[in-house]
Order: sequence, then C-alpha cells, then structure tokens
Amino acid sequence: MDRSATETEAIARVLERGLAEAQRLSGLPVAFAGLVKPDQQEFSIVVLRGVDTDSLANLQVQVGEGLGGMALALQRPASVISYPEARGITRAYEHAVAPERLQSILSVPLAVPGRGPVAVLYLAERDQVGIGERIQTQLRPLTQRLAFDLQVATDVERRFAALRRDLTQVSMAERGDLRGDLVALMDATADPRTRRGLEELLGKIAPPAASAEVLVASPLTKRETEVLAEAEHGASNLQIALALGVTESTVKSYMKSAMAKLGAENRIKATRIARELGYLG
Repeated sequence: MDRSATETEAIARVLERGLAEAQRLSGLPVAFAGLVKPDQQEFSIVVLRGVDTDSLANLQVQVGEGLGGMALALQRPASVISYPEARGITRAYEHAVAPERLQSILSVPLAVPGRGPVAVLYLAERDQVGIGERIQTQLRPLTQRLAFDLQVATDVERRFAALRRDLTQVSMAERGDLRGDLVALMDATADPRTRRGLEELLGKIAPPAASAEVLVASPLTKRETEVLAEAEHGASNLQIALALGVTESTVKSYMKSAMAKLGAENRIKATRIARELGYLG
C-alpha cells in the first residue's frame, strides 16, 4: 500500500527539521533525504538543503543502486570520500550528482528497531573530506531519534485516515483505545509538529467541550472519577484518601481500575485521557 499525500507531507516535514539539525551537528553544507516506499525497493528524494540545482529533486533511487541504494540494501550507513572516483557502487545516478559537484557523501538509512527504513538521509561536501566513524557517531543520537519521529508521524497520519470516516460510527471503546494510543505517541515523540497533529487528532475524538452524551457514556464509576479529579491537581494517594474519606488502599484500588478502563500506564496518562474524553466534566 502506497503512502497517502498527507502521510508523505507529514514525513517530509519531520525530515526537514532533521536535515537542518544534521547539518548543524556535522558542519556539512549539503543535506537531502528520500522517503522509502513501503515495499523497501525504492526511495524518492523529497527534501533538499544547501543544493545549487534541482538535479536531485524527486530522484528515484533503487535498492542496491548508487550510494543510497547500497545503504538501503545493507541497512547501515555508507560513505565515500570522492564520489566521482568511488569504487564498489554503481554509477546509475551520476547524472544527478554531477551538477551539484558533490565529492564526499554519507548516506544513512533511518529505521526504528524491528521495522524497515522509513527514509534515507544524505550529508555531503563539495570538497574531499573524511566522513567516517567520527561523524557517524556524532550523528547517531539524532538519526535514532529522527527515525522514531518519522515512524510516529507515519502512525499519526494513518490514524488521521481512520478518523476521516464518520465518528458516529466509532464506538466509545474504539475511541478509548485510539485515545490511549495517541497519548502514548504524544509522550514519545520529540517532533513539535507531530505533537500538534496528535493534539488535533485528540480534539477530533473528544472535543474539549464534551457533549452530555459522551459524559453519560463514561466507563468510570463516580468514585473513580473523583479519584482522577483529585489526582489531576497533583494530590497524592494519601491526600485523595483524606479528601474523600476513604483509605489509601481504596484510593489505589480505584486508581488501578480507572487506569485499566482507560488503557493508561500511569495516573498522569489516566487523568489526561479522562479529561480529554470529557469524563472529568
């Protein structure tokens, strides 16, 4: 299944931010990146920085071909000091590289563990310089984080597509499951645009001014709701117990039950989910 236009656009936005940071960290003037197609056999250059021409724009790179295609096939970084004289790579894309006069090039596939590459990142210099292990090590935290953010952006856009159908056909249980997934993604991603997209998604599932119908459909008991309302303001289990006139162990029991119903890993996520679904009023 090919990516939708909105999914491609979302990933490209994350790549733009990542390329700028990679240039800053490495000091290399040219950066570009391609989106890997779902079949992992090809990628297309969609983001460019520091280029003089449009020769690389929308270039289709096949797996195994050229430096980037080799990096994709091996699923590890690859580099050359002098691209025009480099051996061990095919010359399929020399016509696109030559107008930019690129010499030293590093290509890095971006993938989260257990999943195939989402994109291939390039950094380049028009002089011959060493782009070896030192720069790769320097960039590793960024490329790992960028790979994760790209995967999150992909997941977010696919959830957007799921929500384009009529929400009246989505059950409360489905909304709760989706809401929990989105909150977890929001906590995990470092990309600000992706976070804003997640917030927009959450608003589509349960607008801040929740309807009475949503409130009535809350799976929480009165006591569970009261416990979460107190916890939302930072109260400890002991403070909640004193406020509600119950034991601390009872508060823990209510909290555990509420977390299970909301699909939340901890009390902070539980209160956030309950608030945005309208369960706290």
